[in-house]
Amino acid sequence: MLEEQAIVVQIDSGAVWVETCRQSACQSCSAKSSCGHSLLSKMSSGQTQRLQVKTDKVLSIGDQVVLGLSERAFIRGSALIYMLPLVAMMIGAVVGEQLSGHDSMMSFTLAGLGLLAGFGFVRWYSWQHRQDAEYQPVVLRKLPFTGDIPLVNQ
Repeated sequence: MLEEQAIVVQIDSGAVWVETCRQSACQSCSAKSSCGHSLLSKMSSGQTQRLQVKTDKVLSIGDQVVLGLSERAFIRGSALIYMLPLVAMMIGAVVGEQLSGHDSMMSFTLAGLGLLAGFGFVRWYSWQHRQDAEYQPVVLRKLPFTGDIPLVNQ
């Protein structure tokens, strides 16, 4: 289970709205000076993300909680988002080359169409499965109050 800390900022019936602060493991990585992910992490540091999480736990505004998401859902979602459009692009390029007899323009065009089709499928799949419980974070536990001021902007 992947875990992330969050702060409850609003309470609805059967759900809470929480904010998480984007974090990165880049500070301890030896390749951070030459990594694009590290640059993106620096650009978004301090930004929060707000999301609704269904729960039956009794929580109050300001409570610090630990959210969880299954590794299976994370890996499946990551593979879908990153790999599917690339595989569709490669298939489009190969089909274009086979159909045109090594015409690079046809291969390039079908590769682009394959990439767009892959992105379109990812968008459609995400829309169709947006309410699936497998892809939704859950409140694992409430953290004890430490008296510290939360780091997330409210």
